[in-house]
Amino acid sequence: MDTIDRAAKQQSKQTAFRRAEKAYSPRGIGKSDLAGVIDPLAPDGSSGTNGDTVRRIQLTRDLETPTGLAFQAFRQKRPPAYVLVSHPDMIVIPDALTDEAQRWLARKCLCDCTRPPNRTNLDPFFDLPAEALFSVSARQERQRQHNYRDSDSAQPVDSLGTVQCRVQLKSMDPSVTTPKDKFYLQPATASDLLERLRWCTLGMQYNWTTKEYDLGASAFDVEIDSLMRSIAVATTRPENDSDNRMWPCANNYDGSSYESQAGIINYYEERSTMAAHVDKTEDNMDAPLVSLSVGLSCVYLIGGSTRDVEPTALLLRSGDILAMCGESRLAFHGVPRIIAGSSPEYLTDSLAGSSDVVAAGYPGWHHFARYLAAHRINCNARKCS
Repeated sequence: MDTIDRAAKQQSKQTAFRRAEKAYSPRGIGKSDLAGVIDPLAPDGSSGTNGDTVRRIQLTRDLETPTGLAFQAFRQKRPPAYVLVSHPDMIVIPDALTDEAQRWLARKCLCDCTRPPNRTNLDPFFDLPAEALFSVSARQERQRQHNYRDSDSAQPVDSLGTVQCRVQLKSMDPSVTTPKDKFYLQPATASDLLERLRWCTLGMQYNWTTKEYDLGASAFDVEIDSLMRSIAVATTRPENDSDNRMWPCANNYDGSSYESQAGIINYYEERSTMAAHVDKTEDNMDAPLVSLSVGLSCVYLIGGSTRDVEPTALLLRSGDILAMCGESRLAFHGVPRIIAGSSPEYLTDSLAGSSDVVAAGYPGWHHFARYLAAHRINCNARKCS
């Protein structure tokens, strides 16, 4: 009885957001039990499409494929879009990106954006190569397969497959705390490092210690920026459906003045989470924070200005667009759960991307297919000034 009382007392001290995080964690609910999670695409009323939890809005401008992209980026010019009743200034556009656009974005996020001068969570601990870890890992795998097929003439695996750690090189920044995990204290293969990749920063480089953009800047990827600009324009001043005319406009920011000045790409494996936080370092909090999802689905929590506000749970799938506008920019949000086995077949089929326009410039799609079957990628951008 005392144990039960202590557990109840401990839970009562937790914030509403923390209780939700624990409830939606893989240990908190059954594998297929997503009760209470809003799914705008669900056909029945339990999803909230009856107006109890989400409301339909109308985009007043087209989602235009940027001129620099040689493929169709969006499934529709004016796709169905929604806002949460609890957060009428956060826009969700489900399944907005085409299959090829999602594969293109995965290639960009894994091969182009993780290269220097962009920083990753691994840089403080390893002397990373100039080439992307994903590309090194793919080449290393090809070499292993070649050696296996031709054992009589086997060549050593590419030396870039092993990355030296900064502790042994005595090159670690003294301001960085030496990690306790032995993984970061010894050389590692590119494949093993890829599984530890959690984030990389784009454009203005965010300092996770000072919580400021004080590490200089790299050029923001031009093609990703063009896609984000198109979304910012299309989500400008959407209209409410006829039944909801009295609701405030979801986004009053003029997207024509938007530009991606900073961004973060998050890489989640099936056990990963993102704790409750607020993105508020930017001087410009009027411009939307635009977020794109590729790979595994997730449970996304959006709360209020403090962790004591009960958050709303939303299902985000591959290809979804999320635009945090207005007051939602200052809301606590996080990801308590990645849903295993939920990545769509057009990403996990080993031959799916073979005929894509950009395929020739990247490793074979089967490498990406295996990664996306077990990972989620979130690419987000914001205007800082």
